Amino acid sequence: MKPLSQALSLSFLILMSAPQAEVKSLSGYTVDTEGLCGGFPKVALKTTDDTCLGLVATEESGLKRPRRILSVGEGLFIVTDMYGWVANKGIVWLFDSKSRKLTKLFDKVDQAHGLGMGPDGLIYVGTRTSIFRFNLENHLETKETVISDLPLEGNHPLTHFIFDGAGNLIVNVGAPSDQCLDDKDRPQYPCPVSEGDDPEASLRLYFRDGTGAYPSYKVIAKGLRNSMALAIEPNSGQLFQGENGMDFKDADTPLEEINLIEEGAHYGWPYCYEDGLLNPKYKRSLLNRRIPKIDCSIYKAPVAHLPPHSAPLDMMFYQGDLFPEFQGKLIVTLHGYRETGHRIVSLDLNEQFLPLENSRTEIVTNWSSESGLTPKGSPVGMTTDKEGNIWFVEDKNKTIMVLTRGDSNVGDLGGNTLQIKLSASQVNAYKGLDESIFTNSCQSCHDQFSGDPKSVVPELIKSGLIKPGLGKESPLYQRLIGTEAGQRMPLGAPAIKSELSIKLKDFIDSLK
Repeated sequence: MKPLSQALSLSFLILMSAPQAEVKSLSGYTVDTEGLCGGFPKVALKTTDDTCLGLVATEESGLKRPRRILSVGEGLFIVTDMYGWVANKGIVWLFDSKSRKLTKLFDKVDQAHGLGMGPDGLIYVGTRTSIFRFNLENHLETKETVISDLPLEGNHPLTHFIFDGAGNLIVNVGAPSDQCLDDKDRPQYPCPVSEGDDPEASLRLYFRDGTGAYPSYKVIAKGLRNSMALAIEPNSGQLFQGENGMDFKDADTPLEEINLIEEGAHYGWPYCYEDGLLNPKYKRSLLNRRIPKIDCSIYKAPVAHLPPHSAPLDMMFYQGDLFPEFQGKLIVTLHGYRETGHRIVSLDLNEQFLPLENSRTEIVTNWSSESGLTPKGSPVGMTTDKEGNIWFVEDKNKTIMVLTRGDSNVGDLGGNTLQIKLSASQVNAYKGLDESIFTNSCQSCHDQFSGDPKSVVPELIKSGLIKPGLGKESPLYQRLIGTEAGQRMPLGAPAIKSELSIKLKDFIDSLK
């Protein structure tokens, strides 16, 4: 049997435990190739009783950064792949799950993301500035832009949408910033991009006319920072939104929100959040007298909450037959990088078809970022096939997975235990990077950077931010300098100075 990973030398000692099944590693996952799940290698993740998770496609299949998936026929799916945080490199794939083959339908798509089946039977795709549609049978000849000139600047440029019962398009317009602060980190009131007749941080309703075009729109809700998760409850027809909340440093706040969308309502961004709590940046004080006293009660409160910083990126009301235990429930993918994220959950509904946050059940979890066992999960878009299987993509690990019936919990597949010993020079090198980069650029949102280097570095390796010996390939390096593989962090900040990027690369390269 091949080892799950190459032994790390110098700074690291990897202790291999004896496997209990025939296993191998795919896209960072340890998979059981004997005990299949839906015909696919079984992944070592925790799922609910009598369910299992199959790994269907990986980076080796050609995936770059898949964001949405749509079932379009027997074993066939459309996948939008944004490729990375760079313009005009996105891909739209046709995926055949039987042959496990990806066929490129379109390339050079500007940050491909949104995806849906229209009332006309055509497939709709959201780019950074537009929405286009096509017929799968002759996709090149029938490609047609139906909405153009969407706002493209700022931190939340991806286009997500959903169709209402009349075939109109409800489109997310994300906030261009985290908290609507000016270039001196001061609050702006009123926030110029969230107010007025045509604000960003909003939902637009594009009207479908008799010819199938979408010539006009109106804003139906505002004060929504980023509506990447939208779902219509089939019994009531109510539209729900999963709010990606503001990036406060505090790990316990703000809670993410599930909002019931009512036309004309303002949901509080950037002034208020959760159940009437005031953003501290917008608190009137002697030093902040330009801001009036804000009454948060005038803004629409959420109907339920999700864990803080968990980042809901898709949700749906399950209507399949395969999982009666999920029937009618709201299923949500949580993409967030903190401990509250990287899982898929369900919520029950009350008699008014409103989600009950205290009913939250974890459907897929234990994305533990354990080296050689499972990377940190990053689920995004979901779809169901006609049998009711739940298919989803996760972008950071570049995979397609399916949740189906089977024996849950793979069990001990022989994960790795990392015992990491940093030399004195490596400790000093990390401290220098911490003082010059991490304290100012990372700790405000990522508390995992806080602490002693001997405890912090192993956690950064486990999380996948650092790939030992591979400085330029490590997500931490890519995020801080800004590459197509990773959106520059902090959002809106310039890349770190070249001499610091060299020191960071050299430090990671030394861990080999």
